[in-house]
Amino acid sequence: MTDNKKKAASSKEKALHHFHQDGIIDIIGGSVLVNFGFDILNNNETTSLFTWIPIILLSSIKNKVTIPRLGTKSLGGDEGQIKRWTFFPAAGMILALMAFGILILDDPLDLRNTFTLPFPGNPWNLFGSFILTAACFITGLLISLKRFYVYAAAALVSGLISYFFLPIYFPFFLTAGVMIAYGARLMITFMRAYPLDDERKNNEK
Repeated sequence: MTDNKKKAASSKEKALHHFHQDGIIDIIGGSVLVNFGFDILNNNETTSLFTWIPIILLSSIKNKVTIPRLGTKSLGGDEGQIKRWTFFPAAGMILALMAFGILILDDPLDLRNTFTLPFPGNPWNLFGSFILTAACFITGLLISLKRFYVYAAAALVSGLISYFFLPIYFPFFLTAGVMIAYGARLMITFMRAYPLDDERKNNEK
């Protein structure tokens, strides 16, 4: 790879990281996990409509909050690329939620009664937390956000705890709480660092 290509790749990665420092993806992801936790709690066989709604709102919130404050120029000026930066996380959430729904709620392969471990506890809790851990880890890997590794660790640790003591929805609620709390902190910091000027406020209205 030539120096120019390396610089372009580095610049693109920095812009992507900058684009996701608003905490929105964290809050949306956490909201999805909260709703999915309630799906488990209510013994739903499929994910409810409320579980999908936050994902649908991701693009519009980014367009309302993030892009007006940063501007397309600071993000590389490629509007198609910026749209992809929103589309791919949303698509990833959809795929993860489909996996959660099929493997945890519906369980067509009867995995719930397949997994056994030589320790007292509920293997199904561990299985659910492993799926959640993998989803968070892969997200961090694909969009270079190290905080998603922290979320993955929270999912894994809470899954190990729930294996012995707590129900399967505990890892989802705990991980969601960590994501929403940190996402809210990021959003507050972001909005203070990049306030809307009068012209952009009028455009937002």
